[in-house]
Amino acid sequence: MKAMFCVFIVLVFFGALLWSREQDPFFRNWFTLKTIKGESVRCVVVLPKPIRHYPIVIFAHDSGGTVMNDGKNLRQMAELGLASVSFEYNQSNEAIFTRQFESVLNYLDQQKWVNTNAIAWVGISLGANRMFDFALQHTNQLPQLMVQLSGGGITEGSLTPTTSTNSHPMDKRITGIQCPLFLVHGEEDEVYPVTDIKRLSLFLQTNKMPVKLKILPGLQHNLEPERVVIFRCIGEYCLSQLAGTNALKDYHSIARWQAGSPPLWLFWLPALFWLVGWFVCSRSFKANLPEKIKKKSCGVTSLRCLAVLLAICALAETTIHMVPQYLAVTDNTLSIARRFLVQTKERADFEFLASQPIWRGQELGTLLDHVELAGYNREIINWQMDQKIYQNYVLSPTITGGGDEQLNWRRPLWEEFYPRIRHETSPEDAAKIVVRHLRERVTIATLSNLSHQAPDIWLKQITDETGFKIIYVAALRAVGVPARLDSNNHAEFWDGARWQNAPAPSVISL
Repeated sequence: MKAMFCVFIVLVFFGALLWSREQDPFFRNWFTLKTIKGESVRCVVVLPKPIRHYPIVIFAHDSGGTVMNDGKNLRQMAELGLASVSFEYNQSNEAIFTRQFESVLNYLDQQKWVNTNAIAWVGISLGANRMFDFALQHTNQLPQLMVQLSGGGITEGSLTPTTSTNSHPMDKRITGIQCPLFLVHGEEDEVYPVTDIKRLSLFLQTNKMPVKLKILPGLQHNLEPERVVIFRCIGEYCLSQLAGTNALKDYHSIARWQAGSPPLWLFWLPALFWLVGWFVCSRSFKANLPEKIKKKSCGVTSLRCLAVLLAICALAETTIHMVPQYLAVTDNTLSIARRFLVQTKERADFEFLASQPIWRGQELGTLLDHVELAGYNREIINWQMDQKIYQNYVLSPTITGGGDEQLNWRRPLWEEFYPRIRHETSPEDAAKIVVRHLRERVTIATLSNLSHQAPDIWLKQITDETGFKIIYVAALRAVGVPARLDSNNHAEFWDGARWQNAPAPSVISL
């Protein structure tokens, strides 16, 4: 008996494990390479699923970084449909770095999933400097794009003018680099001053190298707190440069991947079949037992009947709480909700929403989610708002007022954003966190026919500026911050005393 039960538990466990792997939208591969002199190079590849021919980004972290800490950066780029690679390199010896980097390039050149005509090198700080020096020395191995984040520049007086007969040795090497270079730098970088990077950009332009410079206001060398957003933008920029400006038309978000993955119960079918087989076999075994043993087992019949009765009651209770949520809002389902599903403290909010004519064709569960989560937020935060502000700009699911507006946005946004703002003491601080994380997850594109429905935007994780403002308002309301669109369709929030413009993303695009 115990052995049978153990097999059942094992089948359930492995079913859940296989399901979780199927939910993962990425394929990860850890491997180690050897240089021509025997030095080890530990690498990790993050590939979107399904595995196919992808543009690739090779990433070099900064001083003190490791491949173990590169996961978030690689993920941000892989989400956009780029294969991303990071490698562990010697941070004190440039000659060893050169051999290690060559090993990585040789390995990738042999992989079928690498589009060798669409490769970008992305480096930050020391990694950016190492990659740039490698490019100067190996002009025959250049990628289609180089991106330098917080890299070194040129100090004043370190180069002679290019018109001089005694030009700097770098001048000749620069002319051999013809791939585009994108320099991204914090305005307040304390390691490499912004004046030095501007001087480098001018020097490269003078030598006819295609270069673009982006100075990010208010950011220091480590690019915090916008670092994750910046890597999202880097991924978008690399994708547009490597796969064309229309590449985002085919963008398939990880949320859509997970929504389309097989359900958990499918992976538990083997455990269910085992359970049924076990039950049938045990019944058959008991039928063949001697009568004396059967009589001894009759004493447990009453306990079994009680267990069945309790199971029926539990099933009925579960049915009452679960099934109506998937039914459309009608007078009958509202009556069931009032009687069984709505707590006394939620009754006023429920009646306010239920009286609005926006629920035609909507599921009852959507209405209940808005009542439950909005009320929960109001209980645990101390932001000041009167009942009218709360009902119209927190509780209400209507943002644009369109007749076809989708209303089922609160729960996924609350689950994503509430843990990040739960310790904040003001709506403004919460709004800054919300807009930063929202930009980390959602691409702002200039494509046509992008959805302006908040649930669609969150699922597809791409929209235009108008759609971004709509989901911004939805995300603020989801965490209890009163928000709305003003007459110019700009996002506003209530700070406890007045309406003011909601903080804009610090980095919209690069």
